[in-house]
Amino acid sequence: MGRQNGLPIYSPVNDDGAFAYSNELPVGQQMPAEMLGKSILEKHGKSDANEMVLHELRLRKALLHQENYHHSYPHCWRSKTPIIFRAMDQWFIRIDHVAVPQKSETFRNEALDAIQQKVEWIPEWGRNRIEGAVKSRPDWCISRQRTWGVPLPAFYDAQGNDILDAAIIRRVADVIERNGSNIWFEKSVAELWALVRPADWSGAEAAAKSNDTLDVWIDSGSSSRAVLMRRKELSHGDVPLSWQADMYLEGTDQHRGWFQSSLLLSLAGNGAPPFKTVLTHGFMVDADREKISKSKQTGYEKPQTAEAYVKKYGADIVRLWVASQDYRNDIVVSDERINKVSETYRGIRNTLRYQLSNLSDFDPAKHAVPEARLTPLDRWILAGFTALYTDVVNAYERYEFHVVYQKISQFVTVELSAIFHDIVKDRLYTDPVGSHRRRSTQTVLHSMVTGLCELLAPILVFTADEAWEFLPGYAGDSVHEAQWNIGTFALEESERALWETLFKIRESALAELERARQAKTIGKSLDAVVRYSAVGDNLTVAQENTGLLRELCNVSGITIEKGGEGSFWVSPAATEGRVKCERCWHWESDVGSDDNHPTICARCVAAVKESPAGGPADAQH
Repeated sequence: MGRQNGLPIYSPVNDDGAFAYSNELPVGQQMPAEMLGKSILEKHGKSDANEMVLHELRLRKALLHQENYHHSYPHCWRSKTPIIFRAMDQWFIRIDHVAVPQKSETFRNEALDAIQQKVEWIPEWGRNRIEGAVKSRPDWCISRQRTWGVPLPAFYDAQGNDILDAAIIRRVADVIERNGSNIWFEKSVAELWALVRPADWSGAEAAAKSNDTLDVWIDSGSSSRAVLMRRKELSHGDVPLSWQADMYLEGTDQHRGWFQSSLLLSLAGNGAPPFKTVLTHGFMVDADREKISKSKQTGYEKPQTAEAYVKKYGADIVRLWVASQDYRNDIVVSDERINKVSETYRGIRNTLRYQLSNLSDFDPAKHAVPEARLTPLDRWILAGFTALYTDVVNAYERYEFHVVYQKISQFVTVELSAIFHDIVKDRLYTDPVGSHRRRSTQTVLHSMVTGLCELLAPILVFTADEAWEFLPGYAGDSVHEAQWNIGTFALEESERALWETLFKIRESALAELERARQAKTIGKSLDAVVRYSAVGDNLTVAQENTGLLRELCNVSGITIEKGGEGSFWVSPAATEGRVKCERCWHWESDVGSDDNHPTICARCVAAVKESPAGGPADAQH
């Protein structure tokens, strides 16, 4: 509006927030002398400058109306004080200039091309967000009128023209590197000019210096040059662009901030983006979904830095909690959520303890069973773990740590704890020490605990390393020096179909056993014998795998009959003349068949004779 009416662009307010003469106006148009030095800053709800203006308007009979009213007003986010708006000379970086004449491509288009072609964005929507920010951004104002920050190294001659020369600016940088940035403000113009003026300088002499500071995004955005390019240990010989970071990682607000300033500065100075990959995460929020920040006193602590959380839960649980969250969204901080993850941690730790405790007498170099000779149950779990290992490594490669957490915790809870570990207790505790079935299970336990340590190492850094030290065959190295060891073991199609059928039969059997428990017909599943009636493929599978079904259902006996449609009948083992073996807890009809061992079954007698100590655990009890 002012420009449309021919008003000059000027600011009557100086750097101290007080009225002052303006160089842009002729003497006759300057403000009255009594106004000079009056501050526009409010004290006790009033401004000296405002009162003086109102007074002048009254004297000139130009005040039409005066009214006090309350309204919102912008404040500095850091100091919480009102902001003064002034018309100021500023420094800009033009965004639509031709950066490289040979390319005839604008700087903005060069940035958009780099976003599309030269950087991987995780999640993918990050590409659209920064692309939209670059497309809509104006020229970059890089000067600030603040009392703190890095000085903008510009000198001015006696006529007010700027003196910008690459050699002078490099000398300023050298002086600041040796003495700190405060030297720019502490030294006079003459003193600074004497320090940085080239010996062969033929241009104008400095009469003033800039008091502006650089936009802080210049500071953070130049980290690729200030950090990556200055550290020899990050170099890879003569490989071009070896200074590039593998990844920049920050919050969702940085597509307009650090990501963008880093990209623009690196393109301008180095001709390439400073990063190969950019990963974006959400914010930590409280239970009310409010952002947790330093400037807002929410009463919540940040678990990734708060000592109290680490003391309460341990570093590994805090790390596991962070990994369990989908960082692409905002993350709610609460004790309830961390407590839930701590339960998962205990399950993982107990899994490692269980597997290691059953490997105390296992030497992989002597006792490992070849994959082709593993028992069917061991082959099933090894195939499942091999698939898990591949899925988890792929999730790591995609930086989907919450998927790592979900897949490992589900496998530990379902396949291992609820099925495999529960089933193989019998063979581990009661079979002869060197029996094929027991060594087969120990082989896959060793393979799984080794693999779990490797998969958990990036998240549960202490737990994984601790467990690694107890591995049979431990050579003294750390799990963090191990490489991914993705296996190729998989079941044949016929084996997969067999296991699908067996687990369907098992599911029906467990439902009947639970009903019998609730009816107080039996106690534990080992107290029962079951009769299974089926036809067709189910009958054939059951008849060919009676021993495996008995093991899967964890019962003392199972008989297979033809007829019906997959029906089960559960009976207490004692009603069929069976007696409980004190060693394996199975109800068998041959308990006491050996006079030297009147309280154990024939299977346990054989195990005891082969292992005089009574077996690896000397019976399950």
